[in-house]
Amino acid sequence: MTIRLSILLVAISDDVALRLDGRFREEGVEVVFRRAETAETLAGALSEPLNLLIAGASPLLDLRMLVTELRIRSLDVPILVVTETGRNQAQFMRDGAQDVFVSSDLSRLVPVIRRELTAAVQRMQLSEQIVITHLLQEVDEFILRRDDFPVLVGHIAQRIIELFDFRLVWIGLKEPDGSIDVVASAGAQGYLQDIPMRWDGAAPDHSVAGLAIRRGVPVSLPWDTPELAHLRDRAQRYGLRSILSLPLGVKGNVIGVLNIYSPHEQAFSEAVVQRLTAFASRVTVAMLAAREQQELRLLALAMSKAANAMFITRSDGAIEWMNEALTHFSGYPVQELLGQNPRIFGSGQHDAGFWQEMWQAMLDGRVWSSDVVNRHRDGHLYTVNQNVSPLYDLSGRLSHFLAVQQDVSEKKRLEQEIHFMAYHDALTGLPNRILFHDRVQQAIVQARRSRKPLALMFMDLDGFKAVNDTCGHAKGDELLRQVAERMKASVRSGDTVARLAGDEFTVLLLDVQGAESVAQVAQKLLNSIARPFDLGDGQVVEVTLSIGISLYPRDAGEAEALLNGADHAMYQAKNGGKNRYVFLSQIEDESPV
Repeated sequence: MTIRLSILLVAISDDVALRLDGRFREEGVEVVFRRAETAETLAGALSEPLNLLIAGASPLLDLRMLVTELRIRSLDVPILVVTETGRNQAQFMRDGAQDVFVSSDLSRLVPVIRRELTAAVQRMQLSEQIVITHLLQEVDEFILRRDDFPVLVGHIAQRIIELFDFRLVWIGLKEPDGSIDVVASAGAQGYLQDIPMRWDGAAPDHSVAGLAIRRGVPVSLPWDTPELAHLRDRAQRYGLRSILSLPLGVKGNVIGVLNIYSPHEQAFSEAVVQRLTAFASRVTVAMLAAREQQELRLLALAMSKAANAMFITRSDGAIEWMNEALTHFSGYPVQELLGQNPRIFGSGQHDAGFWQEMWQAMLDGRVWSSDVVNRHRDGHLYTVNQNVSPLYDLSGRLSHFLAVQQDVSEKKRLEQEIHFMAYHDALTGLPNRILFHDRVQQAIVQARRSRKPLALMFMDLDGFKAVNDTCGHAKGDELLRQVAERMKASVRSGDTVARLAGDEFTVLLLDVQGAESVAQVAQKLLNSIARPFDLGDGQVVEVTLSIGISLYPRDAGEAEALLNGADHAMYQAKNGGKNRYVFLSQIEDESPV
């Protein structure tokens, strides 16, 4: 599948840039390159849309400075480093690079980019989902507070600007004379000055908002479309590059429009439009409730159709009212819930103290909020963010409780997936460099207390490049996966096998009995990897290992020194004939670091 990327090259030589371009062409990837050689040119380059940053080793542009510049601009952009020699890979990874490549071997480049861009999209989706969830809860509070209409719509527009990376937001109402009345706006409000807006299609209307109202569906047009030609210069002046208009209405009756402008091109993908459309429905409910407070039937209907699950209980806990979303969340029909205690949703995942805290908060007149794991009628578990508010009668006595539930199961799943991806290698599932380094540091702390030694192995496959060259990268990846499984099977469950990069692996052995026991594990690893690997399609290959070993506390007392020492010993093993292990202590007259 062809993809198109915007890539910033920082301190990359012309020769390396040509190699990168050639690799992308071979892989069918369309790329737009920009260059930055100094801190001054970097600032301007980062103001443009960007998918990826590829940096070279340069004294003028420090990698940690690049990471800081991205954080200042809130840019979640993967950083890859390309070097001529492949040295200092561990330092580049510690400084913030997602991966490091040698300019002479870019075979892994495109697969790694696909992996990192997928992770970035997942992080963006999780962040956006969290923000929308928070904003939906605020809208629910607006409904319950019954704010005045101007206060409500103004607050909604302002909060959208504050929580999202949008440049302008405005809400308009459909008027009987065919015009659109702008009732609230936030952000670059000067853009709206002296722009006539109509929804009936009469001249001089060419607005996206009018199209959204007439069609009753979300509308997003590019700025180069003829309908927006008269607004193009104004949009550029205010930094507006994409627009989305969402109709506001109930059951096909459109009452107005929510307009959102982004400083980024193509900001409104299908998934983004879908999420914002659901939010627009809630805005409609809030607006109707604020305008027509006296019509309790309409408010009840709006509540019953809300995306969040809502139910009201008596002070003794019996459920008296619920909306349709609660039956959807829980799987229970209305007749099975009326009169029941919310304990019917109990999953057993929370202790007595958790519920005691909830009841104490409500009896004190406070709103209680927390994530709650519930059990569906069919038995599966799901997670909601639950807000419970005490309700009082006219005499001031506590009479009921209102519970509002937002389903956050998908958010929790994304959080767990992203957390795993941050600390594990995507190909093999093994701990990555960050997690391995953390485990080594923890192991050293424990070893100091218990006075029990530990061992660190640095391993490199012998012959892996030949497999990649002859069998292809897909088979090379399969080989790495099988190598990882054999390595895990060769050590104890409490020990750690990690993949640092490429065909480099490490092993952390805890509570070792001495060099002899470590040597036995090393020999077991050598024997395991030396067996042939069946990669499928009739391709059977053989590779071996070169292993370097450092021991704590004999060889070093800190994690970095242990890793560097084992790395040094591994190169001695490779230079000494491969398919062997070398202890750091065996190397005479050489410094291990």
